[in-house]
Amino acid sequence: QLSVNNKPPNSEGQGEKKDNASAPPAPPTYEEATAGEGMKSGAYPPPPSVPLHPSWAYVDPSTSPSYGSGGYPGDMEMLTTFSWDDRNVRRVFIRKVYAILMVQLLVTVVIVAFFTFCEPVKGYIQTHSAWYWASYAVFFVTYLILACCSGPRRYFPWNLILLSIFTLSMAYLTGMLSR
Repeated sequence: QLSVNNKPPNSEGQGEKKDNASAPPAPPTYEEATAGEGMKSGAYPPPPSVPLHPSWAYVDPSTSPSYGSGGYPGDMEMLTTFSWDDRNVRRVFIRKVYAILMVQLLVTVVIVAFFTFCEPVKGYIQTHSAWYWASYAVFFVTYLILACCSGPRRYFPWNLILLSIFTLSMAYLTGMLSR
């Protein structure tokens, strides 16, 4: 707070201040700050400790003007309740991704083997090519939904249903090509 009372009497600033009690303490000199003596003597308070649990990073979307842009209610909560720096979070995420990929590949291999080694099925799919185009249409529609619509791909039952339909249609297309 600057006032006439705190102002030095001459322009060189060598006069005494009249109200020393209200003036903030002077910052440390460069030597004091870099020598670390302030921390040893307790002159400066320690930095505030940050909680280790990632829930401190949660921002309520309803109170922040930058969030809540008409999106889905769980969008920001999912992004702000964990930290990618945590090893366990990364490990669980990688395990889940590889498990989903393994199931998709196993389903594809089973369907390709069924179309390749079962003669009645092989004969049926060779004579009915309309199923190929229907499967291609189903693949394309589910691909567009997964790529363009953030709502269905983020909610639990819908994301698994769409991923299953996508996997089955791609496995059918691959089986048709392997005949």
